[in-house]
Amino acid sequence: MFNKKLAIVGASGAVGRVFIELLDEIYPGTKDLFLVASKRSAGRSMFCGKQEFIIQDIEEFDFSQVEIAFFSAGAETAEKYAPIAVSKGCTVIDNSSQFRTDSDKPLIVPEVNSKDLENFKLPGIIANPNCSTAQLVVALKPIHDLFKIERVDVASYQSVSGTGKEGIDELLEQTESFLNKKEIKPRVYGAQIAFNVIPAGDILENNYTNEEMKMSFETNKILDKDIKLSATCSRVPVLFGHSLAVHVETKKEIDLNLLIEEIKKQKGLDIFDSQDFTSPNAVDHAEGKDPVSVGRLRLDLWKNNRINFWVVADNLRKGAALNSLQILDELL
Repeated sequence: MFNKKLAIVGASGAVGRVFIELLDEIYPGTKDLFLVASKRSAGRSMFCGKQEFIIQDIEEFDFSQVEIAFFSAGAETAEKYAPIAVSKGCTVIDNSSQFRTDSDKPLIVPEVNSKDLENFKLPGIIANPNCSTAQLVVALKPIHDLFKIERVDVASYQSVSGTGKEGIDELLEQTESFLNKKEIKPRVYGAQIAFNVIPAGDILENNYTNEEMKMSFETNKILDKDIKLSATCSRVPVLFGHSLAVHVETKKEIDLNLLIEEIKKQKGLDIFDSQDFTSPNAVDHAEGKDPVSVGRLRLDLWKNNRINFWVVADNLRKGAALNSLQILDELL
């Protein structure tokens, strides 16, 4: 029996539902759990295993009832309610972007930088990284450990579930409209997402999107502040699972066989035969799966300190809920 008192804030959302699913998988049995969301969802019931819970209104919820709260309700909610939770003695693990850039808040991917929690004092706020960053740094760690990464160039192909339930609904509705030759009116994204590829995130003054800047900053904070990273992030018509095309330049010459052996040792990381062009892919090797999957490893054609590879992961699991539960394990 899991004996910690937990709350899931944003329980009715896409990530919240995965939190509940994973809690039942990892900690089967009776749980002291509170489901919290906005007034719009309050009063609805949800199940975790065989236990039924009634969603409570965050505006009325007393955080002194719980020891750990998983926040997955957006930056605005985290900004307002996470400090309130901490003041009530509750530690917050937040999945939004609100606290990632705060120097006094650890930004954690347990396989990579769990050591940053060694001096963390409870209660407090721990930030979960952007979903694409989480899978990227897990894949980069064995390369950095062996050969010292100097530069990373990455292109992301991010599923619509990264935007939440609204993104999923938009893709499904637009796909139906497209196939039935009906008019498509984008609501969630700035352009049609069905059968299309569009920039992921909001375009900033420097012409990068906020998704691209998040990946750069967060990789520096989690893995190494000296790594130079440039990203191009795209949203693709895929429901679940983010994919990354990654090019890495290292200080030392890369030994591919040595790297493959190191990847096999890395916790939370799977490697696929580069000769199999069906894998890894988002549908078969990311959706509903816990590990980050790496494949298509190939040395650069011109320089022996560069390597290219492909990475997929479930953005709602490793990119959000699973990573938060792994942070909880580190705290325990």
